[in-house]
Amino acid sequence: MPRSPRAFGLEVTAVVAVAALLLSWWYGARRTPPSVETSGPDIAVVTSSALRQEAIQLYAAGQFPPACERFSRAAEHDPASAAWRQDVARCFEGWGWQTLRDGRPGEARLLFRQGLKAAPDDPGLLRGLGIAAIHDGRPQDALDPLERVVSADADLEVRLLLARLYDQRDEPERAVGHLQAVLEREPEHPAARRLLEKVERERHVEAGFRRHTTAHFMLKARGRDGEAMRAVLGALERAYERVGDQLGYRPAERLTVVLYEDTQFRSLTRVHGWVTGLFDGKIRLPLGATLPPQAALERLVVHEYAHATIHELSRGRAPRWLHEGLAQALEGAQADPQLRVPGALTLAGLEALVTDPDAVRARAGYDIALWVTQDLEQRGGISALRVLLKRLGAGDPLGGAIARVYGVPLAELESQWRNLLGS
Repeated sequence: MPRSPRAFGLEVTAVVAVAALLLSWWYGARRTPPSVETSGPDIAVVTSSALRQEAIQLYAAGQFPPACERFSRAAEHDPASAAWRQDVARCFEGWGWQTLRDGRPGEARLLFRQGLKAAPDDPGLLRGLGIAAIHDGRPQDALDPLERVVSADADLEVRLLLARLYDQRDEPERAVGHLQAVLEREPEHPAARRLLEKVERERHVEAGFRRHTTAHFMLKARGRDGEAMRAVLGALERAYERVGDQLGYRPAERLTVVLYEDTQFRSLTRVHGWVTGLFDGKIRLPLGATLPPQAALERLVVHEYAHATIHELSRGRAPRWLHEGLAQALEGAQADPQLRVPGALTLAGLEALVTDPDAVRARAGYDIALWVTQDLEQRGGISALRVLLKRLGAGDPLGGAIARVYGVPLAELESQWRNLLGS
């Protein structure tokens, strides 16, 4: 019997998408060099002034390491000068944003922290530190610096980002507080209003749900007996080990999983009728009073947990076809060796197919996505797919990432697939 497609929620990309948007905006806003003005004729030494002027020129040319080194040396001559500390802070901020744009969030976090030594409460550096933490797969480390930003600066986009982070952490009260603050300033803010409606719907449906917490999961459900909860938690822990072993990656934060009755699931998520599970930052499963057979439960849980891992590995940048193809492969599905695809197969066309609202077309898209993903696995193993996800997470475009990982241009791969599938 063919499996029903499962949905990978667009909402899950929102945190990373907002973080990426803010990264682009703040980088452009902060690229202006430190002030070239001096504080008057009583600057400590001529050497410091020369170092500072050289640092400004290097900064303007994008040569951040030597620029920050010279700014720091110049500031040592007058450590009490707020203006010179700001020079150091601005330099490390610019360096941090550039490093983050280059796909090295861990290094960027160190640079923002270095800047904060010179200016501990600087909003730009705190924003950068928070955004870098999100891109580094450690959203819990983004909360404190971003909260410090909004405590001193009416930054609506940071509040919206915090609301999304708290929503994914299943802290709806904190999410609502930030969203209400956004709407007080901008009552028609569309993203804030949509997210507030979503959070309120969830709070209504999940009122009275019990929580069951393990090292890796927080499971929420209403009125489940102990045996059923143990069965789901056991399946989740096995998925954690299985997917983690295959992809060589385990999410750093505890993941929220919510079990609903089918009608609750449909009304809350508003997904298509054929959807049998959803990952949108949380795993949501429409499991009724009676659980499915163990083998079916294991496949369902592995599939949705795989989405969480793929999302983190790719920093939210994996296309839907790769999400669905790899999640099916990890749950143990096998591509149909007799699969034939009429027409001109392209990954762009496949992406449209797996997101089609028509169940038959979506099912066809899932089948092709599985075939393509397993073909990629045969070419380079699971390790190559892991590298592909990381390259996407670093910001590489899909075609460039595939060419770098597999040594074949995307157009050539698509041509080979069309020949193999008889189209």
